[in-house]
Amino acid sequence: MYEAFFGLNEKPFSIQPDPSFLYWGRSHRLAYAMLEYGVLNHAGISVVTGEVGCGKTTLVHRLLDQLSDTHSVALLSNIQQGRGDLLSWVLMGYGQPFAGKTHVELFSQLQNFFIDEYSKGRRVVLIIDEAQNLSIDMLEELRLLSNINAGKDQLLQLILVGQPQLKDILNRPELLQLAQRVGSDFHLTPLSPVEVDAYIDTRLSIAGARQRIFTEDAVALIAEQSRGVPRVINIIADTALVYAFSAQETVVDADTIRNVIKDKAEYGVFGLPRVDAPAPSDDDGGPTAFVRRDQSARAPAKKKAAPREPAIDDAPRMPQTPPRQRGRSMTQRAAALAAAAEPAVVASFSRPTNDPAPARAEEEQIFARDRVESLEDYRRDEAVMRAPAHEGPPQADAPETSHLAGLVIIGGEGSPLTTIASAGGAARIVYVARSPDDRDLDAVRAAGADVVAIADRALSPGRARNAGYRQLKRAMPNLSYVQFVEAGFVLDPAWLDAAIDFMERRPEVAAIEGFVRERFAKGSAYNAAAERELENEEGEIQSAGSNAFVRAEAFEAAGGFRGDLPVNETRDLCVRLRRRGGHIWRLDGLMGQRDSGLDGFGDWLAHAERLGYEYAHGAALHGARPERLFAREQGRARFWGAIMPLLIALGAAGGGLGAYRILPFINPWAVAGVVLAAGFFIYVTRIFVIACRRGPMRASSWDYAFLTTVGHFAEVLGVWRFHFGGAEARRAKRRAA
Repeated sequence: MYEAFFGLNEKPFSIQPDPSFLYWGRSHRLAYAMLEYGVLNHAGISVVTGEVGCGKTTLVHRLLDQLSDTHSVALLSNIQQGRGDLLSWVLMGYGQPFAGKTHVELFSQLQNFFIDEYSKGRRVVLIIDEAQNLSIDMLEELRLLSNINAGKDQLLQLILVGQPQLKDILNRPELLQLAQRVGSDFHLTPLSPVEVDAYIDTRLSIAGARQRIFTEDAVALIAEQSRGVPRVINIIADTALVYAFSAQETVVDADTIRNVIKDKAEYGVFGLPRVDAPAPSDDDGGPTAFVRRDQSARAPAKKKAAPREPAIDDAPRMPQTPPRQRGRSMTQRAAALAAAAEPAVVASFSRPTNDPAPARAEEEQIFARDRVESLEDYRRDEAVMRAPAHEGPPQADAPETSHLAGLVIIGGEGSPLTTIASAGGAARIVYVARSPDDRDLDAVRAAGADVVAIADRALSPGRARNAGYRQLKRAMPNLSYVQFVEAGFVLDPAWLDAAIDFMERRPEVAAIEGFVRERFAKGSAYNAAAERELENEEGEIQSAGSNAFVRAEAFEAAGGFRGDLPVNETRDLCVRLRRRGGHIWRLDGLMGQRDSGLDGFGDWLAHAERLGYEYAHGAALHGARPERLFAREQGRARFWGAIMPLLIALGAAGGGLGAYRILPFINPWAVAGVVLAAGFFIYVTRIFVIACRRGPMRASSWDYAFLTTVGHFAEVLGVWRFHFGGAEARRAKRRAA
């Protein structure tokens, strides 16, 4: 009905369970992890409960999509007492005949089915949705079914999904034996206001939205009225889209939501869960889809929205159509609107003299709403420097495919001129400076690059990258790929062509990277050790590093980088790309060289501390299953940097004190010294093992083994700083949660 009007490919807020629209909130991630744990580890009985409409059935359908051919699965959702024998329902779920048989015959047939599937190497999984409707006798019969086993192997994996009263039923005394067999359980909670924002953006992005449709005030009102229940959010949002479509308004504001709530309350049916209070609040949030600046989003309630732009037919999910077709399907004006990104930055961008766009667009400001909380924030982010762009076409000797890709350089400690000189294959280069006082600005302009200089010392990496992408997309409406790179990084001459060629052949891949080397690895043992930290295995990977080559359409569909993350913005983007069906890849080729600038031991410790902070932040952001981002690295830093030293110290103190109290003829200091020596030997052994794995005949292997082992002490300081480092750390931790 309204899909074409809003540029959508399908309805984003259907109340039917659809795993492709699943939003991975914290509660849903944990619940799904428990379901996976129950199936993969043969937990026997798993239980998932939650309020009506919280997404239990959607999680179950997601699990069904992921289970392999090695599982025989039955999903039953309408079993109730008095509506047939339980065994008949179960046999029907597995496609087995059941009519006209006695209870004993049914049980025997089901047992034989379990044994037969086990002999074929298949696991039998029984999922019962709305399990709170089962009677005590039915639940007890399920327990008896779970008794069927073959030696040590349990033949039936049972998953019970239901409303909160299911927990009360299972805790009844007569079901004690069943409750004791529950190997994993979880209770789904409503979404927080921040998660509601991300939930709405995620579903709109998957449905094909290229601009923000709901204003912040509208989202806040939906979060308040729905109490964070996904099904109620869908009902409100879907009805609001119908209201806005009938009024020919391309933006849904708070007034529209109020009208929906009022009409539902007075004239319709408005189901809410039994919870009495809204979900916990937060003050920052997840990624938003790429948006345009629409004056109606901030205009008074009665003001009519701006005229609607041409519809966009391309779907953002991966894979869809070949990249060339996807990258060129938008009109120039629609592309500029789609390029407005997440961060709260008002940017006045320059345009090359040969740009055919109308002159009035020169003064247009693209405003991406990153939850601006006050007028002061708005004015602060408005301090953007206008920088003239280079004139004339791109490099004359650029490869034929160079028009597909652009380069965004993020200012930092390195020189952007070094990176510009190495980027011969890029059609357009944008440099995002951290300050209008950047000393390299004139030289960068002279080198032919566009400049976006943002007067904000607290500018996050994600916001800087989004601002650079907006300028690049404005200058190149047909942009297909973008290379994000930090200033000072030297791109390999063959990298961009190789990257474009790979992405053209693999439309399902959303982002790639190549191998990275240290420019001055031979000049410093610390730089050499930093190079050995880099991953060197090609193929599909979990996430790319900070210097990633990204498909433009997939980038926009995922909402760009999150503007509220101090680190791990690229890894978070890769997680969201994969959740939309994209793949992340590392090519077997050199992408470029970096300069870590590690000239001394102090530089190495500072580098290790930054890594520890990154590990802790990544683990808090996506450390749960299935991503497990930096979970192992953070655990390793904690163990070798804190737990092991603490155990050694306690052992030395305890041994010395014990000798003093119990064995006065033994020198307690000697006992403590022996324990400390044993601890020292453990670390020496670790260094030896690492060096042998890296190649014991190379001196660099021993340098690396020593520095990484000692670096764990600094890494744990970074972990500590993330978790307990004051107000800034608390904000970072809250945003990552």
